Amino acid sequence: MTQVTTSRISSYVTIGMIVILLSSLVVWFVGRAAIPREIVIATGSDRGLYFKLGSEIQKPLKDRLKREVAVLATDGSAENFALLSKKNVDLAIIQGGAARIQDVRVITPLFPEYAFVVARKGLGIESVYDLAGHRVSLGKDGSGNLVSAMKILEHFNVDYEGLTGETDVPFDIMRDDETIDAAIVIAGVDHPFLQEMLLTNQFDIVPLPSAAALDMKYPFARAAEIPSGLFAEHPPVPKQSTPTIATTAFLVCEKDAPSDLVQAALAAVHEGSLRLDVPTLIDRKSAASWTVTQMHPTAKRYFNPEDNIGAVVNIMESIVAAKELLFAIGAGIYLLWIRWRRMEERELAAQVSKQKERLDGFLMETLRIEREQATTTDFDKLKGFLDTVTSVKLQAIQELTEEDLRGNQEFAIFLDQCSHLIGRIQRKMYRIDPRANI
Repeated sequence: MTQVTTSRISSYVTIGMIVILLSSLVVWFVGRAAIPREIVIATGSDRGLYFKLGSEIQKPLKDRLKREVAVLATDGSAENFALLSKKNVDLAIIQGGAARIQDVRVITPLFPEYAFVVARKGLGIESVYDLAGHRVSLGKDGSGNLVSAMKILEHFNVDYEGLTGETDVPFDIMRDDETIDAAIVIAGVDHPFLQEMLLTNQFDIVPLPSAAALDMKYPFARAAEIPSGLFAEHPPVPKQSTPTIATTAFLVCEKDAPSDLVQAALAAVHEGSLRLDVPTLIDRKSAASWTVTQMHPTAKRYFNPEDNIGAVVNIMESIVAAKELLFAIGAGIYLLWIRWRRMEERELAAQVSKQKERLDGFLMETLRIEREQATTTDFDKLKGFLDTVTSVKLQAIQELTEEDLRGNQEFAIFLDQCSHLIGRIQRKMYRIDPRANI
């Protein structure tokens, strides 16, 4: 049976640590989420606020990540969600409630989006119920606008089939296409085309009277109010404060998106001058309260740095609560250390004992040579004895390495004996043949 020694244990421990280190490196390298060479952001119509915001964060992202960043114009939230799910894009802007946002991870809320029911003046459309029988723009297929608009019609029991003409058209053609009587637009107040259209004074904003009910019914909806004169003052647009609902636009990513990518996106949104271009941008302090679904872990730490302090406090409390366990572990480590020291001492004693036996063998060999050289005058035999003594001395110095043994009196006696014996043999050989090269 193989004897267990401290050196063997040390070898096993060393090998184990190397295996663990290499395994950890392999797992880290294989499992880490690498930032792609090109970052693609799915936005919306190239005339909309989503595209504008994506374009604004394009350069900060490029500068921080040292990667190319592309802004992709799409039909909206539903298409963006599909692209992100298929890993065709890296970041996407999605309207709350328009897609299964719970299947992705939120990086940050961006800005509130309001439901604007916009009607052409002079057609008698004064409430959402008056939309029946008219051609209404609800948004293109693949857009979050269409999804939200359908929910609003459903809530107010406005029959979709009762609308006339094509409805899956973008509202940005409404100003020039007079066949479109109204539109349900889910957009931020900074939407450039919405502002342009309302400034023409050709359209009214129709109220949504049951905003509070929608707030309770849909988790992503909030009761809101469009203040009078928000878009214009002479005449005011809207004429009076108008009830509506609001949702939120989110910047989202995949569940396993790289932390560095998320951190760079957060900095691009909240640590630059983006608020100058998008005044309704939700600030960093209140961002967490606007999110009703899961955030990416990096975003959680970004918006709630105090949670990291709380984690440290929890760890400290756990340590205090587990003091008995820690004491037991410490006592166990101490006992193992004592055991280890005793094993080392026994091994050292066994090694010294073994080398002492070997030293005794070397001494007996020198004594044998001492006796034999005393009875011979043969020059060649004496030379053989001299070589043997020298070899024994060198062998003993190489093999007997323990410090405790080398400090022992027996080892000193052995070296003295070798030196005296070598000297006697050399003198005897010189007397026999003074001319020999000894």
